[in-house]
Amino acid sequence: MPTIREIYSAAQIQERIDQMGEQISSDYKEVDRLVVIGVMKGAILFLADLVRTIKLKNPLQLEFVRLSSYGSGKESTGVIQTPYLELPDIRHKHILIVEDIVDSGRTAKFFKEYLQDQFDPASLKLAAFLDKPSRRRVQVEADYVGFTIEDFFVVGFGLDDAEQYRELPFLGEIVNGGAK
Repeated sequence: MPTIREIYSAAQIQERIDQMGEQISSDYKEVDRLVVIGVMKGAILFLADLVRTIKLKNPLQLEFVRLSSYGSGKESTGVIQTPYLELPDIRHKHILIVEDIVDSGRTAKFFKEYLQDQFDPASLKLAAFLDKPSRRRVQVEADYVGFTIEDFFVVGFGLDDAEQYRELPFLGEIVNGGAK
């Protein structure tokens, strides 16, 4: 069994998500309908908690895609996999992408360009639970960031190591062991 060092507790994570939700609510208060697109699987816990903190006059529209540049490894492969990229007609809508982590930036950049090309959104922003700028390979920045972290491999709160540890209520670093 690997040792996992806690980086951010469940309480710290919830406090930061609450702050992000307040900012997003303020930024979108005049929008007719915000479309929130969760990038699965890693963003699932962050997305669920974040959308519950967003308070707008009109209901949110929730959509989901599956994108990945990791496969089952710990490093981005540089190839974006799109096992599920089916979306309804969201042309000219205000869109908020919710990602677990912006690491190399490849997935976020790919998806932002895809949405821009396919749907010509009224606005397009990115909310990321984590930002790891030291690993950036392409230029992309999140508009809302939960936490900026150093270059270590993290699990928990939706992030995994070979499909393990997503369910942890905290964010941690595997300090020894882990999937091969």
